[in-house]
Amino acid sequence: MKKFTCPYCYGTHTVLSCDMKCSYNVSGLTCKNGTKSGDSGSPKDSSGFICNENKPTCLKCTDAAKKIFCNVMKEEIPMGATVGTSLSIAMIGAKAVGKSNYIAVLIDEIRRKMTGTFNCILDITCSDDTKHYYDDYYYKPLRDGYVVDATDKGTAIPPMFFPLKFLDNRNNIKNIASLTFYDTAGENFDSENAILLLNKYVPNAKGIILLLDPLQVPEIRERIKGKIQLPEQNTEATDVLSRIVTNIRNVKNIRGKIDIPLALVFTKIDSLEACGMIPAESCLSRESEHIKMGAFVQSEFDNTNIEMNNLISNWLNGEIMQMLKQFKHTALFGVSSLGAMPNGVKLSTKVNPRRVLDPLLWLLAENKMIKKVKGV
Repeated sequence: MKKFTCPYCYGTHTVLSCDMKCSYNVSGLTCKNGTKSGDSGSPKDSSGFICNENKPTCLKCTDAAKKIFCNVMKEEIPMGATVGTSLSIAMIGAKAVGKSNYIAVLIDEIRRKMTGTFNCILDITCSDDTKHYYDDYYYKPLRDGYVVDATDKGTAIPPMFFPLKFLDNRNNIKNIASLTFYDTAGENFDSENAILLLNKYVPNAKGIILLLDPLQVPEIRERIKGKIQLPEQNTEATDVLSRIVTNIRNVKNIRGKIDIPLALVFTKIDSLEACGMIPAESCLSRESEHIKMGAFVQSEFDNTNIEMNNLISNWLNGEIMQMLKQFKHTALFGVSSLGAMPNGVKLSTKVNPRRVLDPLLWLLAENKMIKKVKGV
């Protein structure tokens, strides 16, 4: 039976390994299918879950709708999560790095820029919880001219599940990337105990996007002091990454390199441009070629990595780069979610994102969900 990644615990499951209910439980009717005698219905526990031995028979029943639940978190799993290739992404970053704004803009960028050039459809209606949560918490504030509120410490954020359906030349579905995102509070990465309790999904992720706020880097803060308003200093990215590495190694019992692709993403590059720290001719000052080409362009990726490496060597000490070597596959990105620094909680201009899609496109290419081309 096909395996899939649960959008709640990020564990690998089959439908049979999940907890299961059917619509008879909801309506209060008595099921007449799935038993050897055929007269008493499928046995269920006090919570209405079907017993394990009856699940195979119940799945063959055409009289009732089935619902499956994560047997770890006890949350209902959208049936769309069981098809296609699961691509669970752990979104990581310290407090005030811009995770919520990044997710809000990323989903909108997929819908506006990817669907045409990559011939795909993002299904935001697969899960009612995802649609309502994204619309109300993420999309509406940006539409109304405000930044997205930071996630509160200790808040149990539901995973947002987005099936990304790729179509062939006849517009038939040829592949599905089941994208799931958690937006957890930055404070949840402030200690190893918090990570173990609140971020169990990270070791099972198919990709990690580690967001780093350049305005938290001591060398950068010193150089631009007085030019722009700096945020309060928070947990450093090296501390966050160190705890994540320890967590993955402990959970997965890994001694060698970690085989989870990791994208190190510098956010708010517009603020560095405003302070003259990024040259006007930089490739980071324009949108990437991937969208234009409808493919992951290797030459564009290489150029960006070279430029980011050069910039990082001036901004950071060698510690974080040394830590990145613990992963088999890493890449460096610079993005701007909003396009300009906001005035407090109010956007200073219309949202004008840049290169927000690049880390996701890299993860899609690494997982062979989109094609790669050499470029120029």
